[in-house]
Amino acid sequence: MAYSHPCHLTEKGSPMSLPDALARTDSYFSAEWRGSRAPWVRKPTNIFVTISREAGSGGSSLAQLVAKQLAETDGSAVPWQVYGGNVVDRMLEANHLSDRLARFLPEDHVSELVASIGELVGLHPSLWELVQKTNETMRDLAKGGQVILVGRGANFATVGIAGGVHVRLIAPPENRARAWAEFKGIPEAEALAQIAKVDAARRRYASRTFNADQENPAAYDLVINTGLLPLAEAAALVAARVRARLAVAA
Repeated sequence: MAYSHPCHLTEKGSPMSLPDALARTDSYFSAEWRGSRAPWVRKPTNIFVTISREAGSGGSSLAQLVAKQLAETDGSAVPWQVYGGNVVDRMLEANHLSDRLARFLPEDHVSELVASIGELVGLHPSLWELVQKTNETMRDLAKGGQVILVGRGANFATVGIAGGVHVRLIAPPENRARAWAEFKGIPEAEALAQIAKVDAARRRYASRTFNADQENPAAYDLVINTGLLPLAEAAALVAARVRARLAVAA
C-alpha cells in the first residue's frame, strides 16, 4: 500500500498537509506564548554588554559609541545606559550607604590597613561586602537589559546570566600610552608606566574577586584590537553582535 502523509482539514474542508498543519500550530503557540495567557513561559532574554579593556584602549569611548549607534538604528523607547565607575554610586544609593565609601572601591583591592581601620570604627561595611554588593548591582542591571557595563570584571560578575555580549579591548602599549598621555596631559613615558600599573591592578581585581584571568580570550564574545580597528568600526561590530542577539531573542 502506498504511503501518504496524514492530512488535516482546513476551515473550508479542504485537506491540509502535515507541514502546513505544523506551521500553523507553531504560529498559534508562538502567538499564545507571546501573550499574557502563558505566564509560565520565559520572556525573551534581555541583552546587555560588558566591556573589559586594557588601559588606554578606549573602553569608555567605545561604550558611548555603541549606545549611540544602537539608539540611532534600533529606535527603542528605552535608551541604552552606560555604567562604569558610576555603578558604585548606583550600589551605594540602592543600599543607602554614604557616597564617601566610593573611595574604598577602586578597580583594585583596598589597602588592608585602610579597610581594617574603617571596619574598626564602623565607617563602612566590610570590603568584601561592598565588592559583593557592587557585583549584585551589576547582575541586577544586566538582568534588566539594555546596559553597557565597563570594567570591574563585569563579564565574570554576570556569568550565568543569558543575553550578555562580552567584549575585550586590547591595543599595543605604545598606542595606549599615546592616548593615555593625551587624556592625562602627561609625557608618553610616564603614561606607559601608568598604564602598566593600571593593567596590573585590574588583573589583580579580577583574580582576587572572581578567581579569573581577565586576559583569557575564551571569556569574551569579541576581542578587538583598537590599535588596528578604529573605535567607530569597533562600535559597529559590537552593535551588530547586539542586534544579532536581539533578533534571536525576539
